[in-house]
Amino acid sequence: MSAGGIFSMARNRLVEVLKRIKGLVCFDETRVVYHGDSFKSYWAEYYGQAHLSLLSSFKVKLQAKTAYLNDGFRLDEFYLLGLENKRQRERNLYLSRTQKDEYLVSWYGSEWRNIFCLLRDKYQFYDSLKVFFKRDAICVRSSEKRLLFLSFCNRHHQIFAKQIKGSCGIGARSFTVFDNEQAGKIFDALVSSGEWIVEEQIIQDPAISAFNSSSVNTVRFPSFKHNGTVKCVYPCMRFGRTGSIIDNSTLGGLTVAIDENTGEFFPYAYDEKGNVHEVHPDSKVPFRGFHVPQWDSLIELVKIAHLALPDNQVYVAFDLALSDKGWCIVEGNWGDWFLQQFSRQKGMKKEFVSLLWGNDSE
Repeated sequence: MSAGGIFSMARNRLVEVLKRIKGLVCFDETRVVYHGDSFKSYWAEYYGQAHLSLLSSFKVKLQAKTAYLNDGFRLDEFYLLGLENKRQRERNLYLSRTQKDEYLVSWYGSEWRNIFCLLRDKYQFYDSLKVFFKRDAICVRSSEKRLLFLSFCNRHHQIFAKQIKGSCGIGARSFTVFDNEQAGKIFDALVSSGEWIVEEQIIQDPAISAFNSSSVNTVRFPSFKHNGTVKCVYPCMRFGRTGSIIDNSTLGGLTVAIDENTGEFFPYAYDEKGNVHEVHPDSKVPFRGFHVPQWDSLIELVKIAHLALPDNQVYVAFDLALSDKGWCIVEGNWGDWFLQQFSRQKGMKKEFVSLLWGNDSE
């Protein structure tokens, strides 16, 4: 290589280093936001009780900021995936939410907004796959829906409401409706605070509710479709805590990986405080050795439902519950991959990319 070429490479390398340094120096902790929480809020939650020295705190923050600037890992991902203890080569095995979105947008191209909107709007997704939800539901967007809502409550006295474009179970509400007067008050409260999908309450199978009966506990099952063939891979299951009506790990729930071939739980579940559990902390039901009931039926449901969606809907992360009517869809997701890595305690970027591009040979 000529002297000019060597000089050019050195200059480009220096420019990259200076850009990274500038990024770290100018890092705005208040703007790294996920679900309304900033970098500072996450730091207090995850590291506030760690009693780190000033030097250790500086080092971890530097690593966390570098991971965000390089690969888009937010602090919750950085902490829960244990990235502070990993070198860059090991971190490269993990997929951040930011990278996942970039891959999906790249794959879908100009169609990505339509794909996203179908999964973002919970009622639109319900309407697309209604037969697989196995329960009644209505959309409440305006005061004009009052009579529809009252009629719905006359048919179903146990109802569950989720914001149409909500996520992570935030704002979800459960109601027992006794009469029209109460139903009217519930309707007014919902309409005044956004747009909602209101559903007939799922009656959960006793084998699943044994872990926690206050929440509908769901299987998250990623599904990839190429040329009429569907692969359902790397499932996990989420459980709520006593008194909680939702199972989301972001709000205190637990996540346990499932063997996709047998439906058997992995030995340990994890929560987003960094704790490891052999048994559910409230019910004391053990995770090790539990086989999810009607596993083959669940896989069949996911495959048939995915095939019922448009051909360009390549990836869906289905949430499913075992009800008194069998397995049913709870909702579909744009494609989170964090839970797959978190529940298995390993990086799975390569697996996601291969499955999305249809190159997986397993």
